[in-house]
Amino acid sequence: MASILKLQNGAILFANPDNLEHELTKPERVSYDRKRLTVKMSTDDCQTWPVSKILEPGPSSYSDLAQTANGTICCIYENQIFTRQNDTQYVTVARFDLEWLKK
Repeated sequence: MASILKLQNGAILFANPDNLEHELTKPERVSYDRKRLTVKMSTDDCQTWPVSKILEPGPSSYSDLAQTANGTICCIYENQIFTRQNDTQYVTVARFDLEWLKK
């Protein structure tokens, strides 16, 4: 459900659903809800993750990150659900830059 990318400037991005809730899943399950897709950035080779921003607040999962030649960051991910957690309604491509991530 996660992705990791080393940027042209050497920073590392990590994207995954960031929660420990059972709003969409049963409490007795080992896994947690797949929602609140969050992008985090490390500038010290993954020792710390001081930058963190929610990309998709609702149900979301399975992401992939890429960076274009001009520095734009792209994240493709599943979001929203029909009736249960495994029923993905959309696939979304989000574009952002480091300034947005650091705000």
